[in-house]
Amino acid sequence: MVVLGWGRRGTLHDYPGAWRRAALGFLALALAFAPFAARAQTAQITQSLEDLRQLSIEDLANVEVTSVSKRPEAISQAPAAIFVITHDDIIRSGATNVPEALRLAPNLEVARINSQDYTISARGFNSANASDKLLVMIDGRTIYSPFFHNVVWDQHQVMLDDVERIEVISGPGGTLWGSNAVNGVVNIITKSSRDTQGGLVDLKYGSFDRQGAGRWGGKLGDNGTYRAYAMGFGEGSTRISPKGIGAGDSWNGRQTGFRTDFGKREDAFTVQGDLFENQFDSGGRSNGGNLLGRWTHQLDNGSSLEVQAFYDRADLHPTAAEQDNINTGDLSVQHVFKIGERQEIVWGAGERVWNDKFGPFDSALIVPGSQTLTQTNAFGQDTIALLDNLKLTLGTKLEYDTLGGFYPMPSARLGWQVNNDNLLWTAVSRAVETPSRLDRELTLPGFFGPTPNFQAEKLIAYEAGYRTQPFEQATLSASFYYNQYQDIRTTTLTGGTPPIAFGNNLQGDTYGFEVWGDVRIFPWWRLSPGVNFLHKDISLKPGTNDIAGSQTAAGIDPGHQLFLRSYIDLPGNTDLFVSLRQIGALPLAHVPSYYEVDVRFAWHVTPAFEASLTGQNLAHAHHLEATNGFGQNNEIPRSILAGLRWSF
Repeated sequence: MVVLGWGRRGTLHDYPGAWRRAALGFLALALAFAPFAARAQTAQITQSLEDLRQLSIEDLANVEVTSVSKRPEAISQAPAAIFVITHDDIIRSGATNVPEALRLAPNLEVARINSQDYTISARGFNSANASDKLLVMIDGRTIYSPFFHNVVWDQHQVMLDDVERIEVISGPGGTLWGSNAVNGVVNIITKSSRDTQGGLVDLKYGSFDRQGAGRWGGKLGDNGTYRAYAMGFGEGSTRISPKGIGAGDSWNGRQTGFRTDFGKREDAFTVQGDLFENQFDSGGRSNGGNLLGRWTHQLDNGSSLEVQAFYDRADLHPTAAEQDNINTGDLSVQHVFKIGERQEIVWGAGERVWNDKFGPFDSALIVPGSQTLTQTNAFGQDTIALLDNLKLTLGTKLEYDTLGGFYPMPSARLGWQVNNDNLLWTAVSRAVETPSRLDRELTLPGFFGPTPNFQAEKLIAYEAGYRTQPFEQATLSASFYYNQYQDIRTTTLTGGTPPIAFGNNLQGDTYGFEVWGDVRIFPWWRLSPGVNFLHKDISLKPGTNDIAGSQTAAGIDPGHQLFLRSYIDLPGNTDLFVSLRQIGALPLAHVPSYYEVDVRFAWHVTPAFEASLTGQNLAHAHHLEATNGFGQNNEIPRSILAGLRWSF
């Protein structure tokens, strides 16, 4: 028996028959292509096959990651539930933006609300109003909004061809990354400009998505390189359910940016930045940009010192007379050093300053209409080799927030490297979600808020995991967790003045497991299955209420998610990507269970020129993934996308 969530139990026979039919169809498709793919093992080795072979199972098991310990380590030795989305996986999937690329991570919940918005989380709390517990970074720059502690995804486009990898951690990361890293961390790492020399043109046009991008990279003297890019994109309209009429939520945008890397290994410098502007067909626009600088200095004995600063600005113009803006400045310092042969310490400190200013209408709802907030932190983590194959990691982060006050976020993590192919790990951590301006200062005079006593949401997480390479052509990762939550946000009838306000009246626990792996069936065929199950037991504190229901509780998460992805190299310099996903129902949001199929076929006409055809959401003309929290459900359409990609 397996738990499907919210008290419902069932067996695998309870899954929709459509999922079983889709799985059988996928198997038939793969077998049909098998004889053709076998002929690809001839003397003519294509560029795409060379790329695929570069990603051997051993390579995948030893991808170097930095998000678990803030220092480089092989993923096979990282004591955490971490999944890495590689550059090759992103390109072969046909993803058009970061949220679509994040669908490749089996330890995330990704749901599209409409043409513009997504809700993304790990291990639950994935609603339009509650998905504020996932920390997302681009090259170390935190991109969540201090206004409501969420990510405005349309404001953070990335040229996906420049992404080196995306590290996805499910589980708390507050000890190193601070508040908002409650249920997980996503770290998007782009390539050094040294690795993007020359030119690239990438054009895509389809029934729902349109995108064009160009990039050029060159040298700066003897020790420097640069790249500059420009891109334009557009998204079509979704459909309102159950009316079946267009939602009028199409939009388009443009973005440009650069990155420079210079210096030598002992002193390396990076400077990068972006500018964007988005136009929404329903009215209004947004624009902004960012600038980041980082200095890394290598010391003796493997030690290093890193200083990073960034500035981020986002302006929202909902109407011609209304303008809201948020400015973020951040400075952080990190030092890594060793004590003897058995201890490695990473420690650092940081300061972040936010300033916002709202227009006449919004400043009547957020009081005061302009405010400056600060967040100061210091952290330290010590990895101790108790034995040659047994490491204990202890650490804590101390954070002071203008609205939330002072919070410690300790953790203890134990990793046992049984042998080169097997790792067992366990961890216990504390994380907090500090109050945002929305939590404390949303005001509707005589009706709602403000809530000056709103407290931080708190988590104690217990985890255990196992990572193995059972044989040369396969890897497997499994993790189990039990989370205890306190003081989760509610929308409460107060019985006084104001009659409605935010409260901290939810508590309870969640538990589940995540399993994923890679298996090389043949040298030309790799399968990547994944599954995760989530059970929630969230309830109100005695004598309290929550009129928002599932939107502020954990009631809008699927009890299970199943994934199967196939990467096949075909003859004639072609390759095929097929992805199946089956997502459980969201009963409190009235979103039914669904399955979908994505397919991408690519022809490498020359090593530098590629033509592709991508189909997304092929199983249904339209399907529902999430609700916007205000009673409107938008159905996501099927999409067919043709692409041309030329590097020179």
